[in-house]
Amino acid sequence: MDDLGAELVKKGAIFEPDAAMISDEGIVQKIVDLDYQSYRLQQPLARDIVQLVGTMASEITEGFPIEFKGVGEDQRGLFPQFGTLDGDVPLDVLSQGTQSMIQWLAQLLIGYAEFYDYPVDLAEKPGILIIDEIDAHLHPSWQRRIIPTLTNHFPNLQIFCSTHSPLMLAGLKEGQVHLLRRDENRKVFVSKNDTDIIGWSADEILRNFMDVRSPTDIETVKHLERLQALRQKGALSEEEAKGLEHLRHQVNQDLLSGPMASQAGRFSDLLKSSREQPESQTKPKSRVGRTNPKKSSTTR
Repeated sequence: MDDLGAELVKKGAIFEPDAAMISDEGIVQKIVDLDYQSYRLQQPLARDIVQLVGTMASEITEGFPIEFKGVGEDQRGLFPQFGTLDGDVPLDVLSQGTQSMIQWLAQLLIGYAEFYDYPVDLAEKPGILIIDEIDAHLHPSWQRRIIPTLTNHFPNLQIFCSTHSPLMLAGLKEGQVHLLRRDENRKVFVSKNDTDIIGWSADEILRNFMDVRSPTDIETVKHLERLQALRQKGALSEEEAKGLEHLRHQVNQDLLSGPMASQAGRFSDLLKSSREQPESQTKPKSRVGRTNPKKSSTTR
């Protein structure tokens, strides 16, 4: 058997070829087996893998630490136990999103380590992750940390994942986003981003990548569309003129009640405050002492 054949056999022994056959029970059993290997078979690197699952999960769920505490046992059998802010709990007691994240992280890391026979330099080994809806059930603040966490720990890991979350796209570089659409003939075509998506808001990503032209509630969108249609109409009936006036008031009130209005208000107050400051307070002051030009820089 050649090297390629041997590699395929090895992969087949580690990874379930049918994604539908990957079960929660199977992943739980793998974690239990690794804990057994680390203690009974004196393989500490095996336990390190499960600890890394907790470490990476904690980075994604910043503010909600997760630590692998070992394997517990009850009348139903053995189970992985994780330390959280609410104490040590079994895996199946955690929220659905947290369970899902720990399970696919474990599937990835355990398979990764098994393929390379638990090397010390696992982080430097090449790998490929293919996963559908990687952000499923996760809080938005967690979603945007998934890709950075994976790439920070495994810089040579290629990630192919699908998502409907704008926050998963935030921070990606040119060409990393493949957007699937259907054309007028219902054929699927793919386009890639031609700019980095750094510094973009979720609203901007929704508009520019996900075809959500008006990322607000449906009722406000309908009001805006109706208002635009009436404005573009040449002659209005008396009823339409009244409707136009009502829509102007309604849309104005809706938009002014949103968070953008409060941000605009704070910005206006800031500008007003700066204009009212005495000239002596607004002039830049020189600094006494020597500065090192090499340490002088502008941070974005």
